[in-house]
Amino acid sequence: MKSRPWLQLSSFLRASLEKTKVTNVRKGHPVFDAVPKKKQELKAQTILHGVAASPGIAMGSAFVLADDRVTAERRTITAAEVPQEIDKLKAILETTQQELIENSAQAGSESAQDQERIAEVHRMVLDDEYFIGEVNAMIRNELVNADYAFQERIDQYAEQLRKRGGHFAEIADELHEIKHKVIRRLNGDRRQLLNQAEDAVIVVSHDLTTSVALTLNRHKIKGVATDLGGKTSHAALLARAYRVPAVVGLREITGAIKNADRVIVDGNNGVVLVNPDKATSAQYRARRNKWLAAVKKLDHLRDLPARTIDNRDLTLAANLEYADEVEDVLAHGAAGVGLLRTEYLYLGRDCLPDEEEQFQEYARIAAAVKPHPVIIRTMDVGGDKSPQCIDIPPEANPMLGWRAIRISLERPEIFIAQIKAILRANTRGNARILLPMISGIEQLDEALALIEKTKRQLRKQGQAFEPDTEVGVMIEIPSAALLADAIAERVDFLSIGTNDLVQYLLAVDRGNERIAHLFENLHPAVLRVIKNVIDAGHSKGIWVGMCGEMAADRLATVLLVGMKIDELSVSPVDVPEIKKIIRYTDFHDAEKLAQKVLNFSTAKEIIDFMRQYMRRRFKDVAL
Repeated sequence: MKSRPWLQLSSFLRASLEKTKVTNVRKGHPVFDAVPKKKQELKAQTILHGVAASPGIAMGSAFVLADDRVTAERRTITAAEVPQEIDKLKAILETTQQELIENSAQAGSESAQDQERIAEVHRMVLDDEYFIGEVNAMIRNELVNADYAFQERIDQYAEQLRKRGGHFAEIADELHEIKHKVIRRLNGDRRQLLNQAEDAVIVVSHDLTTSVALTLNRHKIKGVATDLGGKTSHAALLARAYRVPAVVGLREITGAIKNADRVIVDGNNGVVLVNPDKATSAQYRARRNKWLAAVKKLDHLRDLPARTIDNRDLTLAANLEYADEVEDVLAHGAAGVGLLRTEYLYLGRDCLPDEEEQFQEYARIAAAVKPHPVIIRTMDVGGDKSPQCIDIPPEANPMLGWRAIRISLERPEIFIAQIKAILRANTRGNARILLPMISGIEQLDEALALIEKTKRQLRKQGQAFEPDTEVGVMIEIPSAALLADAIAERVDFLSIGTNDLVQYLLAVDRGNERIAHLFENLHPAVLRVIKNVIDAGHSKGIWVGMCGEMAADRLATVLLVGMKIDELSVSPVDVPEIKKIIRYTDFHDAEKLAQKVLNFSTAKEIIDFMRQYMRRRFKDVAL
C-alpha cells in the first residue's frame, strides 16, 4: 500500500479538513471534532407505527437484514484475536480493491469519467496506510472487532465532509458506500445466516426486493418489518405471498433495532412493538389466536363459488409470485391463477431462462389448477426489478423507463422464447397470455405481430401448441385506460393492474412511505377510470378483471361488484374473506351503491361512506 495523507483529493480539500482537525496528544493521531452521535437504541415496550401490509400477528426474534444500510455492532475481542481481525480486514480490503479495478475496466465509455471520480475516492480509502493504521490501532487499543473499527473511523471522516456540504457531501456518500461494501464482507452474508437459522425470525430490512427475497428461505420468515414501502410495495406483495404478517414504511427501524430484540409485528393495524413486556406479549398472543380462529371459520367457503345473493357469478382467482405457491391457490378456494408474475424466472440468475425451462414451469402450474385458468403475464422486469441476466442501464426514473413490454419489444428473442413456452403449455387449454405496460395501440400491434410470428415458428418446428390461446392486456398506464375501447377490439380480455395505474394517475410513488397516504385506491378519479375501463371492455364483448392490490381492498369489493367487474385476482390469503363479502352482497344493491359513490368528489367521502356501510353489513371483516 502507498502512504498518503488521508483524503488527499485536492489541496483545497486537504486544507479545508486541516481547519477542522484537532490533535489527540495521547495517541498522536489526528481526529475530528464532531464524532457522529450513536444511534438511539430502542427501549423496552417501544411502539413503531407504519403501514399495515400483510395481515396477521407474528411474534419472534428480530433478524436485521439491512442490505443497503449495513451497520456493524461493537464486539469485544481478546488480545489473542487482534492479529486475526487485522489480517481479516487486510484480506477484505485487497478483495474490494481488486473488485474496484475490475469494475473500472468494465465501465462503459459514457460513464468512464464518473466511474473514475468514484474510483479515486475508493482508492484513497482502500490504499491509504495512514487511515488503515488508524483502524488497526483502534482494534488493538480498544479490543474491538474490525468491522466496527472500520465503521467508526469512516463515519468520523464522513461527518466532517458532510458538514461542509456541496461536493464534500457527495464524497461523504461515497465513503459510506465503501463502508457498506467492506462491512458486508467482514460480516459475512446475512442472507445465508438467515437461511441457516434454527428458528423462524422477524426479518427487519430497509427494503425487501424480489431479488433479495428469492435468496431467502421463506420457511425461516415469520414476519416482515421494513423502513420503506407502502401497501403495494414489493415487500408487501412478498409478505402476502409468503403468508406472513408485515408492516412497512417504518422509516428508521433498521437503524434502531438490534439483532435478537423481541418483536411483535401486527400486520392488521400497522404496528411493530419492540421488546414488549410480559403483559403486552400475552395480550398479543390472545389477539393472534382470535384472528387465526376467525380465519379458520372461513374454510367452509373454499369450494363454494364467488356468487352474489342474487346469483351473479364472479371469478375469484389468486395472484402467484412463485410457482411453489400454487398449492395455496387451491387450498384457499381460488378459481385459478389470475396473475402469474413470471419475474422469478429471471431474477437471481446470470443467464436467461430458456424456452424449455419456462415451458416445464408453466405446464406444471396449468396442470395443477386445471380446469381453472392460469393467466401468465409476460416478463415485467426493469423499474425496481433488475435481473443480472438482462443489462438494464441505470435510469433517472426507472418506473417510467425501460421495463416490461418495452424490453420485450426491443429484445424480441426474449419475448418469443416466453411466448413459445406459454403456447406450448396451453395444450391443456387453460393458459392465457397477459401483456404488461402497454401504453398505446402501436405497442400492442407490435406485440400481437410477434405472437403470430411465434406461432409460425412453432408450426415450422412441428411443436404442439394451442393457436387460439387468449391474449389480454394489463391496463396499468393512464393512456391505455383512455384507449381501453380500442385495445378491447384487438384482445380477448382486459386486466386492470391497479398498483401502477393508481400511482400513475395520482403521481404517487407507491414505494415512498413519506407520501404513502396519498396512494388511495378509493380516490374518485381512480374509481371513474376503472368504471370506464370495465364499460369499454363490455362494450366490445370481452371480460374485464382486476389483478392489482385494490382487488383485495375490503372497502372496494362491493363497489367493484356494483361496477360489474367480471374477475378479481388477489393474494391466496385474501381469497376467503373477499369471497365472503361477495357471497353476502346483492348485486343490484351494489350497483346502486356504486352509482352513488361515483358521484362523490373526494376520497375521504368515499372512504367514510364505505367504512360505515361495511361496518353495518360485515361486522367481522378487518377494514
